Amino acid sequence: MADIGNAKFKSDGIVDMVESESSALLSAEKHRRLSSSSSQYGAVDKEIPFRSDSGSEDEEYKRCEREIQDALSNGDVAWTEEEEKAVRFKTDVRVMILACVMFFSFDLDRSNLQQVVSSNFFFDTRMTGNDYNNGQSLFLITFLFLEIPSQMLNKRFGPERYLPFLMIVWGSVATIQVLINGRAFFLFTRAALGITEAGFVSSLAFYVTSFYKTNELSVRFSWIWSTQALQNAISALLASAILQMTNVGTLKNWQWLFLFEGLLTFGLGVMTAFMIPSLKRPRIASSFTLREAAILRARVELDDPTKKNQANKDVGKTHSISNIFTTTFGAITDRYLFPIFLLGYIGYIPAVTMRYYFTINMRYLDFSFTTINLLILPYVFINIVWTTTFSKMSDAYKVKWIFPILSAIWVFPNLLFLQFLSQNANRWFRFASWTWVLGYPYYQPILVSWVSANSNDPDRRALSQALYNIAVQLGNLTAANVYREGDAPYYHKGNYVLLALNILSMILAAVIKIYYTKENNRRDRIWKQMTKFEQDDYILHSEDKGNLRLDFRLKM
Repeated sequence: MADIGNAKFKSDGIVDMVESESSALLSAEKHRRLSSSSSQYGAVDKEIPFRSDSGSEDEEYKRCEREIQDALSNGDVAWTEEEEKAVRFKTDVRVMILACVMFFSFDLDRSNLQQVVSSNFFFDTRMTGNDYNNGQSLFLITFLFLEIPSQMLNKRFGPERYLPFLMIVWGSVATIQVLINGRAFFLFTRAALGITEAGFVSSLAFYVTSFYKTNELSVRFSWIWSTQALQNAISALLASAILQMTNVGTLKNWQWLFLFEGLLTFGLGVMTAFMIPSLKRPRIASSFTLREAAILRARVELDDPTKKNQANKDVGKTHSISNIFTTTFGAITDRYLFPIFLLGYIGYIPAVTMRYYFTINMRYLDFSFTTINLLILPYVFINIVWTTTFSKMSDAYKVKWIFPILSAIWVFPNLLFLQFLSQNANRWFRFASWTWVLGYPYYQPILVSWVSANSNDPDRRALSQALYNIAVQLGNLTAANVYREGDAPYYHKGNYVLLALNILSMILAAVIKIYYTKENNRRDRIWKQMTKFEQDDYILHSEDKGNLRLDFRLKM
């Protein structure tokens, strides 16, 4: 078996993206950045000391680090393929399962109002549909406004503390929704829920990137967003059962729903606080041996040196307020990431619009409420299968740009079919077309990993994840306003808008590919014109950062 650590080191990252004459130099520099001191993690020990109850455990961990570093330095086998598979499996079990549980609770409390309004909620609280719309808008405004500040707090305190804290706080807010008795308290709870959930998605994405190599992220993110699809099905079935509790105790059926799901999130938050793996600890989690923990860190940092200690970096302590604003402005105006933000804004609007109106449209087709909840299951299953498949293919072939195009091609003929389907057609034809659109391969996991890969800097990565999520949420807001009441029930005008946006997303993805290709070619030409001494000097002393560096190639 070839040297896994050394071989992967020579084939990943910068080496894949430059000509053969400079590959050895850049490979050596990647190794130099990881071993600039006598110990690979010596600088880390000074910046963020590991927390441990055992001094001997710290010493044993550092010994494992030195063994791996010495093996890499000498060109020996740093770890076997079996060891790497074991580390990856344990990371999936300890990190990804918990990440999916956290995301499930997030989406559960964010979306359960859609089930609540199918009860007598408006009558019991003396509210109107306009009050409901105002509440949803207030939630979104607070959610978007605090996205970046929340991400800063995540970097300041660390995701292993901040994520459970958010869950406990918003779980408390979700629970007190049981006390809603009118418009004022309803608006308060929607604003409070937006404030407490702001930044969660981007913070979770940043946390997950700390544990995996670039070509392993898309499929992992697909597991998280498949949880969202699964939550849609489970919450619909759960609501069907709880909303039958019309004469249980002194609470209304919708109050029981708020109470149960809010307390569930609160409990999961407390559990997460004790279970979440942390890169601040030598062992990371109890299921890892110290050598496995050292391998986990080394393999990720060899793949992307900018991830070194990224989960522990204290932006709040190391940056002044002016630097924070400068960093934020730089992320907003990043000309290489902005096209992905734009694609995240446009690309999902067609399917999101139809998901918002699925229940309404199925009710118009005269399906019962219970039947509609069951009709959700087919598109959820299709969505999970194809989202995961696309993400696996993206990781396997190390390609991002083609999948938004393939996903848009999936949606286009079904939208076209709906647009020209006869009003007298069998309702099952209309249901089948809606199901196929909503079962489309959701490429958000691919775009999230694309943003992470092309950030090439831990500070930029944290902020860019937040900005990307803002773009997606703005797209959701746009999607909620495509179908208008005067266009009901077939929404022909709205469907023309969706068809246009669908085509635009395909064009944009192709333009990004062309843009990145030209930029990479430009950097290649400049790099080849430099002497070996100039290349070495640039690597060691250039002030270029992140995705602006000439020795970095944009991932496509």
